[in-house]
Amino acid sequence: MLPTLATIGTAAGHPFVRVGAGPRSLLVVPGLNDPLHTVGDSWWYPRLMALYLRRYADTHTAYMVSRPHGLAPNTTVADLARGYGRVLDELDADSVDVLGLSMGGFVVQHLAAADDRVERAVLGLSAAWLSDAGAAVVRQWRDWAVARRWGRIYRDAFGILTAGTRARLLQAGVVVYDRVFEPVEPADFVVSADACLAFDGGDVCRRVGCPTLVVGADRDPFFDEADYRAAADALPNGRLAMLRGTGHEAVVEHPAAFDGTVQRFLERCGSAGS
Repeated sequence: MLPTLATIGTAAGHPFVRVGAGPRSLLVVPGLNDPLHTVGDSWWYPRLMALYLRRYADTHTAYMVSRPHGLAPNTTVADLARGYGRVLDELDADSVDVLGLSMGGFVVQHLAAADDRVERAVLGLSAAWLSDAGAAVVRQWRDWAVARRWGRIYRDAFGILTAGTRARLLQAGVVVYDRVFEPVEPADFVVSADACLAFDGGDVCRRVGCPTLVVGADRDPFFDEADYRAAADALPNGRLAMLRGTGHEAVVEHPAAFDGTVQRFLERCGSAGS
């Protein structure tokens, strides 16, 4: 069974899972790996994402919204953001808070810059561009995707997104992926990687008027601390929270630090009416 008050659905072709009945709406946009397994691809994955969304269910009606399958070649981050704007149309959302995770933060920048329904935005472990090291990782994953070596991507990603024993167990659990697992639309990952590599949000950030929090981590393999600071400085109403002693695994391994920072920002801005 899904967690209480969790619902699976589709809006503007984007599969989503919804949790909570809070007075405000929160749209969570996932990262680069979303096409490998969207919330509409299995019975178990939306349940896992629903457990994550429960962290925000007291204050928000929270949506984790995947990208649609069948992305056109040369789709840009701006194109993806327009798709999420159509999601807001179908959800009939007058106002929304948005949280972009990693590459999802790139999408959120465009969405918040173009859509005045966005009241508060969070770039979660996301800056205005990839670091050189981050771009190298994404290019490697893209090459593996072209070769359909999905297990290699998963093993590498689990080493980045988790730590210690959890990482080793997850990496061991994907040894058969190269032989038996294939995403619903394999090309979607390549398209997403290309969009990610081409993205430069410096000018986009300057057009984001709503209060925006950049949550960074000082050991992040995708973004340097200077990248996080540059994004926060470019945002007219931006602020920066740096997590110390952690990297891209902070979402999974350090929820009190990561989600606590996001929740305090959303609550503080909400109570201030800004």
